[in-house]
Amino acid sequence: MRHFWERYPTQIDIRNADTQQGEITMWLYSPSAEPMDLRPYHDGLGQKTYDDQLDALQITYEDWEAGLGTPYGIARTNEIYLYASESTPTAATLSGIVEEIRNPPVLVVQSEDIHRTEAFGSYWSPQSTWLQSTPQTAQISHNLDFLFTYYQNQIAQRRWYGFWDHGDIMHTYDADRHTWRYDIGGYAWDNSELSPDLWLWLYFLCTRREDLFRVAENLTRHTSEVDMYHLGPLRGLGTRHGVQHWSDSCKQARVSNALYRRYFYYLTGGDERIGDILHEALDAEDKFRRLDPYRKVRKDKGLSVQYDSNSEALISLGTDWSALAAAWLVEWERRGPRWESARSKLFTSIQGIIDLKNGFVTGQALLHLDSGRIRPPPVDHENNGHVQVSHLSAMFGLVETCADIIDALAGIDTPLFKPFRSAWLDYCVHFNGPATAQIGRYGTAFPKLILRQGHSRLTAYAARELGDGHLAHRAWREFYNGDGYAPSVPWKTQYIDGSRVPVAVEEASWVSTNITALYGLAAIQGLAWNADFISQNLNI
Repeated sequence: MRHFWERYPTQIDIRNADTQQGEITMWLYSPSAEPMDLRPYHDGLGQKTYDDQLDALQITYEDWEAGLGTPYGIARTNEIYLYASESTPTAATLSGIVEEIRNPPVLVVQSEDIHRTEAFGSYWSPQSTWLQSTPQTAQISHNLDFLFTYYQNQIAQRRWYGFWDHGDIMHTYDADRHTWRYDIGGYAWDNSELSPDLWLWLYFLCTRREDLFRVAENLTRHTSEVDMYHLGPLRGLGTRHGVQHWSDSCKQARVSNALYRRYFYYLTGGDERIGDILHEALDAEDKFRRLDPYRKVRKDKGLSVQYDSNSEALISLGTDWSALAAAWLVEWERRGPRWESARSKLFTSIQGIIDLKNGFVTGQALLHLDSGRIRPPPVDHENNGHVQVSHLSAMFGLVETCADIIDALAGIDTPLFKPFRSAWLDYCVHFNGPATAQIGRYGTAFPKLILRQGHSRLTAYAARELGDGHLAHRAWREFYNGDGYAPSVPWKTQYIDGSRVPVAVEEASWVSTNITALYGLAAIQGLAWNADFISQNLNI
């Protein structure tokens, strides 16, 4: 069994080994262990209404709703190997078998060759191109290595193992207790929040490091299995971050995003289990009929203009549409059994976004679930130009999905290419842009927004697409002077021992998984799109 001890409690029984017919039983979950208890870890604590639940969310950062902390439908795939020998293998042979099981070989071509094909887009570049560049590039390369190595070591030091936990990483650190907040609401397990899966896969493509592949593989196996529902009424959706992987009541397509699994699928030559999961992601759209993701915070309940929730859903043009679009795009490019329907929905939804007066800046829209048609939200049913911008919209794969779609549209004869590209570039230019430009384009300034370092990659993309050196400079200023990891952070760990901790650990209390993922993506994509501008005067 691969990952035998990392997925405890496991067990292997060997019986009658002194006879001609012995027995070996491999237990994925040991019968000697305590019964598996998957119940929610609390009963709601008196949260009876949506207002109660929203109020508690402000404290615990984890949402609760009766019946939605269920594990029904989650999964865990295991790999079992069977070797036959004519005689007892030598210690060297047995050791080789163990190594092969724990680290099965993977055939991966050079980063430069992968990059040349653009099979994984143009939003990353081989590390060999960084090392031949500038001192700033070298520092970023060092920082990326530090962040990955830190999480790799935290997995071992903090024992992020167990049947359901293996593969995932934690969300937020607690400097007072010198531990990750494993027991505090939505600050515990990460569940793909702000795309760490994407950060690791792009960093692997850049470096082609085996240790990176293994961590990314384990994370992908976990988030696509445990953090996602595979049967039942929630099939196709994932669960927001929480103390238990399934405990938060926010069941969202942004967690089950096909983009996060796409890299592993192709790099392995079409892993069959991940292929099944990519198909399951297509089922997320239908779940909007059953579960309104904005049921607790909707502001249009009193409006006279309503819609049929059986045929339409109010979706985010960021976190929701990016996940649906990624599933449609992957089904189309794989030529899966539903690829023609998926392509039709993708193209129809793209036309709908183009037709919105403010494009992606509209924030939300109504999606016709059977056709993919998009029309303005109820708060702007006449399409006068609604403005609703969120710091989360582009942080769950929207950047990469739009880039992939634009590349795909550029390769076929379609009138969608130019207007969709223009709509996306509008969003990229203005998110981190000055208020005067926002007012000039949309008639109002955006609210005070965060995650500006993570959004610097939107500016970088626009700079590359438009050939605009001014935007390229702005992108690097946003990267260095944004609200993420500044150049002044220590970029080192501290050894914590003695009475402060049960077991000595390496600590970087300034590290946050949200910021790590966004820093990694912004750095990788900034270098891919505008590396030539990093060595010039950035006033940093």
